[in-house]
Amino acid sequence: IAFTHGKMHGFPIETVMSVLQQLQPRVPRTGFIFHSSFCCSSLLARSLQRDGRVLALREPLALRRLGDVKRSLAAHGQQWEPQGPLLLDVVLQLLSKTWNESEAVLIKPTHVANNLAADMLALRREAHGIVLHSDLEAFLVSNLKKQDDTQQKMPMLARIFDADTGYTRRFDNTSIESLGMLQQAAVIWHAQRLAFQALLASPAGARLRTLDSAQLLADPAAALQAAAGFLGEPLAAEELTGILEGPTWKTHAKDPFSDYDRATREQENRDIAAKHSDQIRYVQRWLEPLLKQAPPELSQPLLP
Repeated sequence: IAFTHGKMHGFPIETVMSVLQQLQPRVPRTGFIFHSSFCCSSLLARSLQRDGRVLALREPLALRRLGDVKRSLAAHGQQWEPQGPLLLDVVLQLLSKTWNESEAVLIKPTHVANNLAADMLALRREAHGIVLHSDLEAFLVSNLKKQDDTQQKMPMLARIFDADTGYTRRFDNTSIESLGMLQQAAVIWHAQRLAFQALLASPAGARLRTLDSAQLLADPAAALQAAAGFLGEPLAAEELTGILEGPTWKTHAKDPFSDYDRATREQENRDIAAKHSDQIRYVQRWLEPLLKQAPPELSQPLLP
């Protein structure tokens, strides 16, 4: 299936769905982790994966591509429905192929595919999801820690979330192109929280709970126990101990061969925050009027 000139081309999606229905594929228990990026989502997903019990899929490329398709269709004035959700259903079925019948699937889409969150929840009406996020300063510090090639993507990411949420139309005199890197990061943070706010207020929002990454890091035992239970796969005490004392919490979430624990992360963040304190305070002050216009409060916390 290809996407050119604002239209999708390929096999009729109805034909694909008909074949899948004849195969009667098993749809396992499915859960989701939606996140705002740079907020320990890989750490959470790795922590909740258990051999033979839960298969965690981190940022499947197919979902990223479908998120791009939905965004491009909207930009060309084309309709996402009905073929878009049908194609997404096919992708979810293929992603849900597991090693054994008892295994659940936990899907963590990339944050750029958050525009599919409502569709995925509508297609999997029994599924629960965690919305993982961080506060503004933590998000800015995380962006400052990244390499130049990641920071250079900030204008593109800001334009993506502007397209998804209509951010610059909502706030007068706001132009993505006129902003510095850290201001663009602040726009991305704010836009994503506003999108999560709308998702939580939707009918599917009752199946979601929010979790601040600071809570995950401060009390991982409570956060993991609550997340696993809400997703329908509660952790036994010995499983929880094994996770926290094992390599998942002692190595980098995206590089399991590198030592990296909470103490290292906290010191690293303090160093970055101190080094760039003036920039961070400037961006926080700059964003304040926009936050007053549209406070990005997230309800339904997983933890008290």
